[in-house]
Amino acid sequence: GGRGRGRPGAMWRPDAGPCVAQVEDWGEHPDDVEYLRQLKAMPKRIMKRRELVIKNVDLEKAVKKQGKVSFSLAVWGLSEYSKSSGLGDDAASIVHIFYESKDERKVLNAFSTAGLDLEQSEAVPVDPASSLQHEQEIMYSKECLLIQDDYVYEEGPPLSTAELKKRFGM
Repeated sequence: GGRGRGRPGAMWRPDAGPCVAQVEDWGEHPDDVEYLRQLKAMPKRIMKRRELVIKNVDLEKAVKKQGKVSFSLAVWGLSEYSKSSGLGDDAASIVHIFYESKDERKVLNAFSTAGLDLEQSEAVPVDPASSLQHEQEIMYSKECLLIQDDYVYEEGPPLSTAELKKRFGM
């Protein structure tokens, strides 16, 4: 056999040992439990959600209306390889817009003045028992939240080689 074959894993062991802090699942840490307890004591808003894929430059226009009009946003950036996204001003995100029914007109108007047709997207009721952390925060929050995901997502299906070459000037 090759060198060092006799002791596989001598340098690596599956248990990282006591030097690594055990990260508890969200909701099990005492701070989280307290946070959830406080949240649950607050009234939860009944929300609707619509989804749009929008260019980030347009998204900024909509964000400026937050506060004047009551809505929250959850944003997932799309990579430049995604069909609906691109480089620079073409960069886009998947955006979930959350609002209460009583604000629907105002929200739709706010988006249309920003040049965005929110009515093309169907309004879906947000499940009050949603397992999504950001949806819970938005339902409980009295403020307008803007929740941005740190990861960049790839929207399928991938671009063809020709489309990629055109986009990246190859």
